[in-house]
Amino acid sequence: MRELLAECRAQDEALARAGLAVWIGAEPTFTDRRSQEPPWLSQAEGGDKEERAESLLRALAARLAASARLVRAEGRRFPGEERPRFCLGALYVPAEPGAAPRGLDDRGLAGAPAPPPAPGPGERWLTVTPDPGVVEVNLAPAPDLVTFARHAVAAYAAAGEVGLSPLRWRWNGGEADSGGGGQLTFGGPTPEASPFFRRPHLLPSLVRYLNHHPSLSYAFAPDCVGSAGQGPRPDEGVRELFEELGVALDRLALGARPGPQELWSTLAPLLVDASGNSHRAEVNVEKLWNPGLGGRGRMGVVELRALRMPPTPERLAAVAALFRAVVARLAAEPYEDPLVDWGPELHDRLSLPFHLEQDLREVLGDLEARGWAPGPRLRALVAARPEPVARVELGGAALEVRAALDFWPLVGDVASQERAASRTVDSSSERVELRVVSPGNPPGRLAAQGVEVPLEAGGGADWVGAVRYRAFAPRPGLHPGLGPHDPLVLEWERRGEAVRVELHGWIPGGGAYPGLPDGPAEAERRRRERVAVRPARFRAPRRAPGGRLTLDLRRLPAALAT
Repeated sequence: MRELLAECRAQDEALARAGLAVWIGAEPTFTDRRSQEPPWLSQAEGGDKEERAESLLRALAARLAASARLVRAEGRRFPGEERPRFCLGALYVPAEPGAAPRGLDDRGLAGAPAPPPAPGPGERWLTVTPDPGVVEVNLAPAPDLVTFARHAVAAYAAAGEVGLSPLRWRWNGGEADSGGGGQLTFGGPTPEASPFFRRPHLLPSLVRYLNHHPSLSYAFAPDCVGSAGQGPRPDEGVRELFEELGVALDRLALGARPGPQELWSTLAPLLVDASGNSHRAEVNVEKLWNPGLGGRGRMGVVELRALRMPPTPERLAAVAALFRAVVARLAAEPYEDPLVDWGPELHDRLSLPFHLEQDLREVLGDLEARGWAPGPRLRALVAARPEPVARVELGGAALEVRAALDFWPLVGDVASQERAASRTVDSSSERVELRVVSPGNPPGRLAAQGVEVPLEAGGGADWVGAVRYRAFAPRPGLHPGLGPHDPLVLEWERRGEAVRVELHGWIPGGGAYPGLPDGPAEAERRRRERVAVRPARFRAPRRAPGGRLTLDLRRLPAALAT
């Protein structure tokens, strides 16, 4: 961690030299990965969640504070809920690194919920609150990346002390984050000193830059992305709003220096999800300068929401360093390229791991050229990707099968989903990327369920394709009567040799797992068990209707997709 903190300090010094103050906040979320109780799967409250949240708050305050006052504050009340949710907070004086805390005053936890007392000189404010399936830690904004990284280490350690985790494993060994997201916020030492107000071109530049670089939307995203996710891109929502966003950005670029109210009122109606909710958007400006939220709304803060909960505090610090570097780059130099209408390419091609890796390298190269790139250890953490689902070699070439993002639709209308505590999506479709690395030679032929998979030259030795399939039959869900493609059977032929790769959803041959994996080793064993590789006799694959890079097996006639 010492080397990582040195790279964090280097970024802090670079911003200081440029006269930039960019504070960072985070909302890490933790779950009980061993529990199958509703509060740790889908409900916001209940069970032992409040007790565990209080234990987490105490453990975190003991790590961060020289002294702290713990209080029961007024929580938020969401549509359809009978009462406000609990909110446990700490007003604390930060401790020097390594110093022992002087004590915690917890008398404020025993009373009825009340507005938090005003912070005294040198005090900071943090809270622990419930969300469906998780508890959320709202860390105090950090003035620099070093402080942020230390906050992250303390939060993860405190969660581990009370048996909470930033990730979970599914029954079949699949790994997922906690389920609550890992949003980041950026602002300044005061609302008026926010970098988004000091440099009014920054926010419009950020919107344009994210539009041009899908890796910043998808490379760190949770499983549920697209218009039904918690942080959709502007071009994933209502078509007319995206067109109006282009007009708004052009007007801001042409006009005089906009003030906070004009900046917020121009962009807030357009940075929204499909229901018009400004909270659930990739770039959330709900607390930038919003008079409708009272004191909470005029904070000069922008939140980035298209982010999953990282598995380690080092990864959280690295992702924060990347986006803070992007903010600094855009603050120093406006980015005025017109919005790109990616159309179907966004969900078909540009969201595949191969293209996300290429685009992320372009982002890092842009930051490097302008002196804002994070250090090598931070970059390595940012670029780290999961191991392939499967990897096989044939005739001097290799086939890698990688999990790819898919875009799940809401089940039901948007209005009814807004009144629910959590959204229901049809998550039955999965997508895999098929990457053939074939130096100097053709990639051969690929088939999925006996149907040809189109391969596209990716430059160099890489050839890329993708397959979307139905992993299970959902209830509730879409497409009744459409059964799962289990196992997904991939066949690869090259120079007269062929291999067959079977991707099973559960134990090959049938049977159920006895319980959740007890740790990463057992989870990995189950994932490997579900992949079978054997020689094959390649049959000439049938051709499917073209037009997209991703072969969607769900679109094929039943006789073709068996």
